[in-house]
Amino acid sequence: SLGLAVGDLAPATWGYLGVVMSQEGYPASGVWRIRDVEPAAQQWRMGGAPADTTHTRIIDVAYPEGFTPTQEEALSAYPPSQETDMDALGPDDLAQLEMVTPE
Repeated sequence: SLGLAVGDLAPATWGYLGVVMSQEGYPASGVWRIRDVEPAAQQWRMGGAPADTTHTRIIDVAYPEGFTPTQEEALSAYPPSQETDMDALGPDDLAQLEMVTPE
C-alpha cells in the first residue's frame, strides 16, 4: 500500500478503464459474478471464446480513439491455458488491460 487515499490524488492524475461484462447469478468456480463466454453461444452463455479457460469474459473496452494497444490486442495477450482451478492462476496468466490516463 502506498498509504494514499483516492482523495489525496488530484482527479487529473486518475486513470480509468471502462469495460462491459455480463453479470452472472451462478458464476463458474473462481469467477466473481461474471458470465462465462463459451466457444459456441448457448442459453445464458455468450459465444466466440477460444478453446481455453483463461480467455477474457470482457465483452467490450471503452478505449479512446487511437489508443494502443487496441482492445483486440489487449484482450488476446495472455498465455492460453486449460487450468480449471482459477485460484491457481496469477495476473500474468490472464489478459491485463492498460488504464487510460490524462495526457
